[in-house]
Amino acid sequence: MHFAQDQVLQLPMIVLVLGSVLSGFLIAGFLHGTLSLKFFFRNLITASRLKSQNKTNRRSETLLEVAENFLACGHISKAISAYEKFLNTFPNDVNILIRLATILREEGDIARALELDLRAVRISPDNLNVLYGLADDYCVKKIPEKEMEVLNKILKRDKKSPRVLYRMREVYLKSEDWKLASDIQRKLVTRIDEKEKKEKEKIVLAQYIYKNASRHFSNDDFDLAITELKGALHENNRCLPAHLLLGDAYLKMGDRKKALKAWGKAYANTKSIACMMRMEEVYKDLGQVEEMIKKYKAAISTSKNGTREGLIMLLGVLYLEGKSPRETIRVIEEATSFEKNIISSLILSDAYREDNNEVKSQKIIKNAAQQVKRALFNFKCCACGKTFGKWTDNCSTCNTFDSLEYFPEVNI
Repeated sequence: MHFAQDQVLQLPMIVLVLGSVLSGFLIAGFLHGTLSLKFFFRNLITASRLKSQNKTNRRSETLLEVAENFLACGHISKAISAYEKFLNTFPNDVNILIRLATILREEGDIARALELDLRAVRISPDNLNVLYGLADDYCVKKIPEKEMEVLNKILKRDKKSPRVLYRMREVYLKSEDWKLASDIQRKLVTRIDEKEKKEKEKIVLAQYIYKNASRHFSNDDFDLAITELKGALHENNRCLPAHLLLGDAYLKMGDRKKALKAWGKAYANTKSIACMMRMEEVYKDLGQVEEMIKKYKAAISTSKNGTREGLIMLLGVLYLEGKSPRETIRVIEEATSFEKNIISSLILSDAYREDNNEVKSQKIIKNAAQQVKRALFNFKCCACGKTFGKWTDNCSTCNTFDSLEYFPEVNI
C-alpha cells in the first residue's frame, strides 16, 4: 500500500482481509446500536404519550359519567359544572358543547347557550346538529332574522330532509307571513314520499294559501284573492273556507252567477250546509226562491243522516217564509224525527200556528219542552264523549273510571 512516493506499507493479504471484515462488523454494530437507541427513545416517548392519553381519557370518561348521573338524578346545576370541567380539558369537543348548550337553553340561560353554540360553529361549521342548536338559540331569543339565516345555511347543506323546512315554516307562521309559509310548504310537499303524509301536507298548504287569499280579500283585492283561492282548491278541493270565500269574492265583484256556481261546486265537494245557506240568500235577493227550493230538494235526495235533516229543516223554514206552512208541515213530518229534535219541533209548531192550527202547535211546543227537561239530566263521558241519561262510576262505552260529568244538552 503506497501512501506516498517514499511511504509504503506492506501487509500480508490475510491481515488486510481480516481487518476489512472486522471494520465492517464494527461499523454495522455501531449503526445497529444507534438505531436501537433511537427506536428505544421513540417507543419510550410513545408509551409515555399513550399513558398520558389513557389517563386523560379515563378522567374525561369519569367526568362525563358524573355529569350524566347528575343529570339523570335531576341535579342540573351539578351536571352543568361537571360538563364545564370537561370542557376545560377538552374545549373543542363539539358533542359536549352541543349537549351543554341544550341544557343551558332549557334552563333559560340563553346567553351562555348561544356562546357555546357559536363556539361549536367555529369549530365545526358544517355540523348540522350545531346549526340546529344555534337556530334554537335565536328562536328562543326571538331574533327571527338570525334564525332564518342559520336555517338557510342548513338548507344549503341538507337539500333532501324536510326537517329544516318544518323549522322555516314555523318562523313564517309566527309572523303570519302566509305567502312565504305557502312557498315553504310547497317545497315541503315535494320532499315527502309517503302518499298519506303528502296528502295531509297538501291540506295544510291549502290552508296557508287560503289565509293569504283572505288577506287580499280584506284589502278588497278580489282578483288576486280569487287567483289564490283557486290555488288553494287545486291543493285541496274539500277546503270549505276557500270554497265559501271564492263565492264571496265573486259576489263582492257583482258576479252572482259565478258566486252561485262556486257555492254549488262547494256543496258537491264538501256537502256542507253552509254552501246552501249562502246560495239561499242570493236566490232570495234575485227573487228566485223556487230555484232554491229545487236545489234543496236535489240535495236532500242525495244526502244522509244529519246533513239530510238539516237540509229538510232549511227547506221547511224557506216554505214558511214563503207563506206555505202546509208545505213546511209536510216536509218536517214526513222526513224528520221532530219528536226528538227541538229545532224541528219549533219549526213545525210555527208552521201549525201559521196554518191556524193552535192545538197542534201547542202540543208540539209541549213536546219540545219535554225534550229540554230530559236534557237537564244528561251526563257526558270526558274520555269518549258518549252521553248518558244517568251517572255511573264507569263509562259503559270506554270503561273509563270517574269520567262522567253533568252535561245538559239539547238535541238540535
